[in-house]
Amino acid sequence: MLVSNLFGESVMATWGALFTDQYGNPWITPDTTPMCLAQKIVLTPSAGGAYTLPVNSSSPFIIACHASVPNVLFYIRKVNSTYTLNYSVASVGGNTGTVTIYIFGYVIPQPLPQWGVAIWNAAGQCILTNETKVMNPPVGYGTIGSTTDIGYLVDKTVSGKWAVLPRVVGIVVGVIGTSQPRPWSSPIDTSAYYSGTATRIAAGQREAPGGEIHNVGYSNSRDQIFAIDVSRY
Repeated sequence: MLVSNLFGESVMATWGALFTDQYGNPWITPDTTPMCLAQKIVLTPSAGGAYTLPVNSSSPFIIACHASVPNVLFYIRKVNSTYTLNYSVASVGGNTGTVTIYIFGYVIPQPLPQWGVAIWNAAGQCILTNETKVMNPPVGYGTIGSTTDIGYLVDKTVSGKWAVLPRVVGIVVGVIGTSQPRPWSSPIDTSAYYSGTATRIAAGQREAPGGEIHNVGYSNSRDQIFAIDVSRY
């Protein structure tokens, strides 16, 4: 099988199958192991909390999530070898509605379907079938170089069901009180609210100061917020 490299030169693949997208770009190459949906978890907590993710650092993974109420923030914490997804309503707490978590990673070998197409790698492991739920590519929201549409300033509503990749996109700092002032800070995390027809992708302040705050300042990561179209999962 001939495969074109980035310079348009044809090279011979030794095994496997090649899929291209509508533009002719390689989507699955002979040496590719696609990331796919490994697990979908639906939580119905009455308040913010944490969920221990069934993942480990020995194999790559991507976490994406959304909630059924607005302003639910997500961030991941790693302690030793344990990864925890934390979720809460921005600043005020309260009911987080339904929280849906998507775990994407390598599922090898893939379970064989009763019929259809199956592809093996050079090691004889099935890596792709017609039933594999291959991960849609993450889409970045926000404009690189912008001062108003990047990092924690991103606020987009897009059609369909999307899940956001948890990340810290900024920090807010300030001073609480006047007679005995003390410093205060809070990370700014990503959120995704799925209304049933559309998804709002934004960011929010994780913690409330708990008192009158002065000299407030913000630091923006100036990173895009990434989300995955999960309507097919």
